[in-house]
Amino acid sequence: MKISFLSAKREQRRDRGASRRPRARAVSALTIGALLATSLTGVMANAALAGTVSTSPASPQIFPLPVSMSTTAESVNLALLPGVVASAKSQRMTWPDATYVPANAIDVFVHNGWTSNYASVGDGYDPTQDWFQVKLAKPAPVYEVFSLWTSPAKPTEYDLQVATDAGCQTWSTVAHVVNPSDKDSQVIDRKDPISCVRMQALATNSKTGYTINEFEVWSGPKPAPVVGQIIPVPVQQTPGTGQPWELTAKSRIVVSDSGLAATAEVLAGYLRPATGYELPVATGSATAADIALTLAPVPGLPQGNEVAAAEGYSLTVSSAGVNVVAPNAHGLFNGFQTLRQLLPAASHSPSIGVGPWTAQPITVVDYPRYAHRGLQLDPARNFLTVAEVRSMIDQLAALKGDRLHLHLSDSQSWRLEIKGYPALDGTGCNGAGCLAGFYTQEDFKDLVKYAADRFIEIVPELEGPAHATAAVTALGGRAVMGCQGQTQTDRFCTNPNDPASARALAFWRDAIAQLAAISPAPVIHIGGDEAIGMPHEDYKWWIRQMEIIVNDNGKRMMGWNPALEGYAPNSTSINHYWSDYTGGGPALIKPEWFNQGRDVIVTPEYNAYLDFGYDGSPGRTPRTELLQSYSWDPEWVYEKYRSVWAQPAYGGPKAEDVLGIEAPIWGEQMRGLATNEYMVFPRLAGILEKAWSPKALTQDYDAYRQRLSVAGPRWAFANVNYGTISQVTWSTAAMGTVARFGVDKTLSNAPLARMTAGSIPPGNVAAVIDWGDGSPTEPAGIAGRDYVASQRQGRSLMSVSGSHTYPADQVYHGTVTYSYQDQTWVVPFTATGVPSCTKTIIGPHSGPLTVSSGVTCLDDATITGPVTVRTGAGLYASGSEVRGPLTTSGAVDVLLCGTTVSGPATLTGGARVWLGNHKGNCAPATIKGPVTVTGMTGQVTIDGSTVSGPLVLQNNTAATIVAGNHIGGPLSCAGNSPAPSNAGQPNTVSGPKSGQCAGL
Repeated sequence: MKISFLSAKREQRRDRGASRRPRARAVSALTIGALLATSLTGVMANAALAGTVSTSPASPQIFPLPVSMSTTAESVNLALLPGVVASAKSQRMTWPDATYVPANAIDVFVHNGWTSNYASVGDGYDPTQDWFQVKLAKPAPVYEVFSLWTSPAKPTEYDLQVATDAGCQTWSTVAHVVNPSDKDSQVIDRKDPISCVRMQALATNSKTGYTINEFEVWSGPKPAPVVGQIIPVPVQQTPGTGQPWELTAKSRIVVSDSGLAATAEVLAGYLRPATGYELPVATGSATAADIALTLAPVPGLPQGNEVAAAEGYSLTVSSAGVNVVAPNAHGLFNGFQTLRQLLPAASHSPSIGVGPWTAQPITVVDYPRYAHRGLQLDPARNFLTVAEVRSMIDQLAALKGDRLHLHLSDSQSWRLEIKGYPALDGTGCNGAGCLAGFYTQEDFKDLVKYAADRFIEIVPELEGPAHATAAVTALGGRAVMGCQGQTQTDRFCTNPNDPASARALAFWRDAIAQLAAISPAPVIHIGGDEAIGMPHEDYKWWIRQMEIIVNDNGKRMMGWNPALEGYAPNSTSINHYWSDYTGGGPALIKPEWFNQGRDVIVTPEYNAYLDFGYDGSPGRTPRTELLQSYSWDPEWVYEKYRSVWAQPAYGGPKAEDVLGIEAPIWGEQMRGLATNEYMVFPRLAGILEKAWSPKALTQDYDAYRQRLSVAGPRWAFANVNYGTISQVTWSTAAMGTVARFGVDKTLSNAPLARMTAGSIPPGNVAAVIDWGDGSPTEPAGIAGRDYVASQRQGRSLMSVSGSHTYPADQVYHGTVTYSYQDQTWVVPFTATGVPSCTKTIIGPHSGPLTVSSGVTCLDDATITGPVTVRTGAGLYASGSEVRGPLTTSGAVDVLLCGTTVSGPATLTGGARVWLGNHKGNCAPATIKGPVTVTGMTGQVTIDGSTVSGPLVLQNNTAATIVAGNHIGGPLSCAGNSPAPSNAGQPNTVSGPKSGQCAGL
């Protein structure tokens, strides 16, 4: 095998007599005419042509789904126009009366709507005496009337009537309806001006009268629900025409301002692993293959709306390119997240696959409803590592969330380093098999930066005065930190006359000051809930002292209700509303919580708590099923412990005071990332849609489930353990891999294809491999876990791997065909022995070189600094020199032919390593320093090369060949499986040979 990176351009340079330093070049391998001809662009295009994805008409589609408009100019819900009056013959009067008023049925919220006043059927109740009507603001033609009923509180028979007179005294029946469905649409197509529309009840089998959740009067056809691929659903999306846009190896991210480079690098990092493309960040003019990020005003964003200006964007996708425009960088980030959802689900994979990577033409104009769109994690009960929190940050960003609330202390443990208090060491956790751990202040700052790079603000919480056993114990116990006579162990003293309170506040001054110094967020959360048994006036005094401490550190305070009862009347502290829980005691909730104009974050326990079980999974009760987590609105929340709607009962939370929504997952029953993922996804997607999207677009549960169905494959390819619940018909998606064989042309249990299981049990799917070399097809096993709610386990990807020896060292295009009943999915993969160059460096390169993605080829190059190859990337060097150390971690390929490295070379945890290969005509490599190769999963070949030594090979799990080398120091091998061999070519070793290499 000859390896050379000569290109036509280089030949032209040689013909012009360009000066070249003399070099004793070894016979170079496989001309890169053979290599560059099979670059990733060509590989993916050819693979796409070599196979197809076919389904039966009933099968889930892999390809992008159509998008519908959210509104049409011709059709208006006349019941929403100013001046409309809803009325009814009767109204249920059970407290609070405002829960059931007729106006609730025309406000597009999902709650109780209008409910009639009734007596039990058979006890004198006359169902014909009930009616509900809407008087329009002014007479207008009516095309369609839509009613959303609550089963069984709906009529078995009713007349739909209209009136054309101004006083609505004369009615005519336009539709006689028998046994209406819950979603009841009646097309009447009246072109004359209609003044009023009435539902005149005639009969019912219900003993609870009638409940209309929604009554809509449309001037034209009711618009179809907004479906498509984007969640949260955008403000406006318009399908385009023409050919799809394709991301290719030539694609760049082109920024309008060099100050956007750091954000563009983060965004490129989302797409590099799956595509293998370099996706360099550049300025200047964009081409059709590029993604342009442009800071500029966006027509269509509401003027004077600060949230829209900060985070809104427009996105245009066409065959001419992708353009994201926004007034601010956060908006560009949001627009890019939308683009990711339009690309194939496999683009979310952390490992390289076969494209094409296309997106259908579309125009999106979008901005958020609320500024605060959050998730709360609880590492206090069961610890989450920095890497696990980072993973959740990325998934939160993908759904346009922008707040991560970290509950850092509770009775079980205190998780944040506070200097001067070494007893707060992160020990303790909740339940059997629980997880302890600790964040240093440097860990916390790392998380803050990682989140900020993704436009997410971390809101830290240190809990007090209750939920504090860990802190109280570490600070001296109840005798020191508890009030005189206090028996509870989970709380600080809150008696202003007790010395224990002074000691406690002294600690909190230190803790909050240190937290404020490392947390750039403007808000610090102090907990403050469930202080049951404390004298209420003492509790309020404590909260006020905490507010002073937080404000003295330049921060704004937030606390769970009822903490707001201790806030100063004119302070800016935020009410974090969750529920009126008092442990069975008298109600605390009162209108005063909401009538001060205080900002509020809405976290209704009944709808938004993600540690509550669903679909048969373990979890706290009451259960929060998918419908319940979506069928609510922050302006109309249910007070679980009082069994009333909070707005009519207590006057709030008021719409004008709501800053946003947050969903918490409390950690008592959580064990690591996978458990948290299962409980968070899919329900968080709907909650964040409520926080981002216009309320009028978040009322159709069926449309939401469709949007959710295409989000599932994205989670699957990102290896998120989401709940594949039966309430959603999950879409399928697939990706073939780029499998690389070694010098023996053999693939050993190599991953070939992955497909999302969707709603299909993996055990019911079969697979067949066509290797692409004319050999017979082979049946293949499928690896994948099924949905087991009782274990909080979602369906994984259905992966197919195989072993095969190819007849020659070239590029092969094979397929894996999945089949289930009468459906088939044909997924192309590529097998090759040579990596494809996504970037080539020829000649001198000053300074260090970092390869973050794709495969960088060095062709007669000189690198004057260290070379680092990161996870998923590759390095291929021919006739080159690296004047510094070579370090890799998780690299796909490292191939050095005729190349000198000053050393040391430390190669860790990747796939294939290839240092020279005499038989394959890859010139010997020279490493002027020690070489360490550990944890490789693919073939390791060190053949005919010179290593100054020592040479150490440990814990590699594929064939390892150490043959014909000159090693100037010790040769040590241990833990390799299989043991290394010398292929019949002994090595010359000046130092001792030990372990598995003793005989080499």
